[in-house]
Amino acid sequence: MRRIKIIFILSLFSQLIFAQVKTTDELYQTAKKLDSLVFNEGFNKCNPSHYNDIISNDLEFYHDIGGVTNGKEAFIASVKNNICSVPGKVKRELVPGSMKVYPLYSNKTLYGFIQEGDHQFFENNKGKWNKTGQAKFTHLWISDHNQWKLKRVLSYDHH
Repeated sequence: MRRIKIIFILSLFSQLIFAQVKTTDELYQTAKKLDSLVFNEGFNKCNPSHYNDIISNDLEFYHDIGGVTNGKEAFIASVKNNICSVPGKVKRELVPGSMKVYPLYSNKTLYGFIQEGDHQFFENNKGKWNKTGQAKFTHLWISDHNQWKLKRVLSYDHH
């Protein structure tokens, strides 16, 4: 019985250590800001000029419909050629309350975080935004010389 109690307590403790951060946490707010830079600025406003600062050179982007995109340059070209070929035609919105952020530590030092959530996509048709789909995403952000870089992306469950 004592062994079961110890296992239960360790299980609860490990969940607390690896739990998502609160929405009021500084790391959550950082993730929210980075999300806005990737999507609101780069995707919705077609202004990817800051991508050089926040996208890792060796980015790997896995999309369940579009396949794999490797590298920062290929990702930027894809946004410019696909999403931004007609600026203001499409937009992405984060589903309210869906974003979760999980810190990653090595020797008690924060080296990265996982950001996950749901997002919706819309298309502008004669001034009216029509929802065209929804999907899930998982992002791996890594601290590189005190600068957050988007390193891995999973975009899946598009419907």
